[in-house]
Amino acid sequence: MTIDKIMVKDVITVNKDQTVVDALKLMKKHKISRLPAISPKTKELVGIITEKDMAIKIASAKYEEIPLSHMRVSTIMTQDVITAAPTDSKLQILKKLVDNHIGGIPIVDEETKEIVGIVTKGDFLKQLDKEPYTTTPIKDIMSKRVITIGPDDRFVHARTLMMDNKISRLVVISSGSIAGILTDKDMTKTIIEFKKRVPEKYQANQIRNLFVQEIMSQTIETQPKDATVADVANIMVNKEYSGIPVSDDGSKVQGIVTKSDILKFVYDQNRKRGNY
Repeated sequence: MTIDKIMVKDVITVNKDQTVVDALKLMKKHKISRLPAISPKTKELVGIITEKDMAIKIASAKYEEIPLSHMRVSTIMTQDVITAAPTDSKLQILKKLVDNHIGGIPIVDEETKEIVGIVTKGDFLKQLDKEPYTTTPIKDIMSKRVITIGPDDRFVHARTLMMDNKISRLVVISSGSIAGILTDKDMTKTIIEFKKRVPEKYQANQIRNLFVQEIMSQTIETQPKDATVADVANIMVNKEYSGIPVSDDGSKVQGIVTKSDILKFVYDQNRKRGNY
């Protein structure tokens, strides 16, 4: 089956010359975490911007003194975009998502070079209502190595941990128990609002004094180790989670399962069976 059967065809894009704030507003309005960036002249794909790009780059030393009103999408977008064709198979797309550790792929017409769709991890997670997904427990696919942080740690340390480990979330631990979760979405929202309200000359210093407890999400959902892959995928789709800590008692973290973990499992199963 080719990818054009499941891809989203009404693609929300952003002009590369628009501001980062414009991009964030579009993401919030349409409940998406990435935007293909296009040229205002040719309408061709020239990059992609994600919440993770914003979280990591906006408050970095390189850009910390640039006002948000002057920060363009082209400044922080990823220019070398991994794309696919409408005729590519679902297995080919899955492989690209898994191998490149990305959350979405624009689908580009090979002749016109125009974007005709986009496919994300979530599009594949909607189709797991059968075995082995309904019988496999998440303990079989979860990551047992969980990158954690304390509520009294600083924002800049959290950002460094995310960058160094190439992850989009950190579990916040206090006195050995789960106290919250910090995601790239939390960091992006915080830093955007921070830059809006704090005078530019004070931003660099004050950003360094932001603490995790000020920006983390305290409402956190966990899942037990025996929850099935299908159940957790359903929660991720319905509640727009990208990762869920695993804990049998709701307080002691035993692992974490992400969309990437599930997607890799889906890819491995379908490659073995030759379903796609």
